[in-house]
Amino acid sequence: METFIRKSLGLKAHTVVKVEEREAEGALVVYVERLGHRRLRCGECGLEAKRVAPTRRPERRWRDLAMREHLVELVYAPSRVWCRRCGLRVERLPWADKWHRVTHALARAVAELARVLDWSSVAAHFRLNWKTVEAIVEGAVLWGLAHRRWQPLHVVGIDEVSRRKGHQYLTVVYDLDRDRVIWVGRDRTTATMQRFFTWLGPQRARAIRTVCCDMWAVYLDAVQTHLPQATVVFDRFHLSQ
Repeated sequence: METFIRKSLGLKAHTVVKVEEREAEGALVVYVERLGHRRLRCGECGLEAKRVAPTRRPERRWRDLAMREHLVELVYAPSRVWCRRCGLRVERLPWADKWHRVTHALARAVAELARVLDWSSVAAHFRLNWKTVEAIVEGAVLWGLAHRRWQPLHVVGIDEVSRRKGHQYLTVVYDLDRDRVIWVGRDRTTATMQRFFTWLGPQRARAIRTVCCDMWAVYLDAVQTHLPQATVVFDRFHLSQ
């Protein structure tokens, strides 16, 4: 069991020293320790630390993917390390992100299921608090935005989505060539469109050749101002109406 958990977590500078079964909680508690001869990395920049400080942080716990009916919980007291770039920092952990209380494996599983189920159902399935699910989804979205590969935009769609009663809207911009959302902004005002085009930048804007939108004057004015080269296509529903 200890070897399986160590390999599944990808531990190199750490090892599993003990696994306890707590029947009352229906959980497996996994105790992790540092291997003294292995180098640790800085939790801020990821560089190898030149030395480890004598003091450690208090013991922390992380939830991992369950094994059958058992919850799995990791227990470890993180070390402090001296980084030549950042100074004294807490070590980088191979199984979880900074400040997170769930492992990478559990976070990926939660994010995948949250694409098809509501957050309350996902929280119940993994026996987590729904706020933990919210934090995981937010982290996954931010990671995706930071790592997505940009390709030229040629055909975009602009539409509003009602987010609650009382005429409260979101403006959504789509890449229609690749069927994906590229930007979401609060409201559907001139200021909203100005934020979008500021984010887009003039270089990417020049590549857009076609814009599909409804007849909302704010969208039309923004397109004519920032995308004078683009052809505007109205959707069939509004033309028929």
